[in-house]
Amino acid sequence: MKREPGLSFALRWSMFLRLLLLQASWNPQRMQNLGLLYCLLAWLRRQRTDTDFRRHFFRRYYEFFNTNPYLAGFLAGGLARLEADRRRGAAIPRQMLRTYRDSLGRTFASLGDQLFWLGLKPALTLIACLLALRGSSLAALALFVVFGVCQLGLRWWSLGVGFGSGMEIPGILAHPLWHAAIRVIKRTALVAMGLAGGVFAARYQCLGGGSRLAVFGMGIALGLLTPLALRRRLPGEIMLLIGFAVCLGLGFAISPAGG
Repeated sequence: MKREPGLSFALRWSMFLRLLLLQASWNPQRMQNLGLLYCLLAWLRRQRTDTDFRRHFFRRYYEFFNTNPYLAGFLAGGLARLEADRRRGAAIPRQMLRTYRDSLGRTFASLGDQLFWLGLKPALTLIACLLALRGSSLAALALFVVFGVCQLGLRWWSLGVGFGSGMEIPGILAHPLWHAAIRVIKRTALVAMGLAGGVFAARYQCLGGGSRLAVFGMGIALGLLTPLALRRRLPGEIMLLIGFAVCLGLGFAISPAGG
């Protein structure tokens, strides 16, 4: 088997741009399959292949596929690497490519949903609300700009890592940093929720004369204690809603004492 030369800049750039359109052709029957196929076509166009190979390639990636778009680079890069190795003589059957795509697609979907949809995005939204309530609208806007730049960097980096890892991608998933990051981000979201609720109540005096400092402090306390009380018994979005409701409800309950 010939030595794998690596992912060239031109190919990486082409796959990166196509990955940004992963969900543009989303459909309920096969979800992101066309987006993945469109991304991998950047690799296929650089290969000298016959009609039979292309027919099987299109059929293989026309099947059902779904994953988290922020982490799809790992999988797209890994699939391009396996296809390249197979072209160079590696003993990689077609069924292994399907198993690789389906298994890792579901794994990255679960990991990405916990990290982004239920963790980082709610946390950043609440922090931006907190900054806006404090009169720092430009800082809130800058927060979303930084997130946009960082997620683009993640997509670019994951493509290279996926291509370089190939069959070793499961080892990346086993790293404990993923789950540590999920825990920290979810608790950060809950703390930001408590702070935002406290600042809102204190700034707009919606609690009938209650102590501003008491309400603000109560928001911090609830943001810290809610994840400890609920643990993992409920989904992250439910925990956020319950924590926010408890924060404001308790604020209303203590307001007569301050009046």
